[in-house]
Amino acid sequence: MAFDLTEYPPRTFRDKYTHYLAPKGTLVTPQQVFGNKKLGPAAEEGIRKAFKITIKKLKKLRSACAACEKEGATVECLGCKAVRYCNEECRVSRINTHAAVCRHLKDELLDQVVECLPSPLIPGPDMLRGRGGLVKDWNDWYNNHTSLGATFQHKSSIISLWWEYTGLTIPEVPEIEASLWRIYSNIFSTPLNVGHCALWFPDLAPAEKNKEFHIHLLGADEPEVKAVQQGIIQIASRVLGRPLVVTLVAPDLQNHPETMTWSPTSPFQCGPNVKAVAYPGLYHDFWQQHILSDKEKMKRPDVALAIHPGVHTEPMLILWKPTLQLLAKEQIPLAMTTYNQAEFEETLEVGCYTSLF
Repeated sequence: MAFDLTEYPPRTFRDKYTHYLAPKGTLVTPQQVFGNKKLGPAAEEGIRKAFKITIKKLKKLRSACAACEKEGATVECLGCKAVRYCNEECRVSRINTHAAVCRHLKDELLDQVVECLPSPLIPGPDMLRGRGGLVKDWNDWYNNHTSLGATFQHKSSIISLWWEYTGLTIPEVPEIEASLWRIYSNIFSTPLNVGHCALWFPDLAPAEKNKEFHIHLLGADEPEVKAVQQGIIQIASRVLGRPLVVTLVAPDLQNHPETMTWSPTSPFQCGPNVKAVAYPGLYHDFWQQHILSDKEKMKRPDVALAIHPGVHTEPMLILWKPTLQLLAKEQIPLAMTTYNQAEFEETLEVGCYTSLF
């Protein structure tokens, strides 16, 4: 179910209570929070009540039947506890489809509870290890390229102490640790994907180390904007070993006015090796104005990366078709991300790459 991020219950709770739960910027234990006498004797019960209300709101987001979409569904999937149905008939009609995502939805529900809490750590340059370069997988990233693997183990025990305030069954500490892996994987996926783009295409062999690598992020939104603002995008340059110019292109960038100053003539300088440009519109308009035109002209991209385009569905394929055709015509290497393995496989089945022309 789609919903406005401004109404996302975990975010609302976190924004309201971060000042109390993370007085120095990172999450602390309940004992530390409620040991502060300035909060008063009712503070603990007040936060407990607010937490339980937040959990109820989360469940309400999934109150519609997953089969017929009628509100007020009461038959809950016992596996994930994240999906409901009107009756047994509706449940059976979706049994095969749901089986493919049941485990992921269970994880998602756990992640949403973790997201209610302020971050237990603040990623920074001090977390990095080694000289950078190719990252094999998430295990390699967390344990060899960063020090986060060991940090997650410690921070998970702090999060576990807050679980009793939710009214939900307390998960094992390793389950919470796995949740932190998933949540932070979402944060790091953009810079790591950007950094590996050049390595996915044989024709984009490493060039001069001081030569800028230009990549266009299509469909960019809040995660990509934050990756630039918070400096996390610099990881991409560390992986590739070259300076980068990252251009964000998407109509939704109109919702991020801070990006309006990231122009081709005055890009946002994100660290010593990364520049960022933003264009709040459609890609073929950007191409006309900044690639073909001599006004505020930019270099052709070395590669384009489409962020979760959803082209496995017909409506989204129709929306993306002009962009895909333009990139194919101009022979620009294109990489796409998908939300999960199931979406990846569905995208391949669509065969959109061979039916555009």
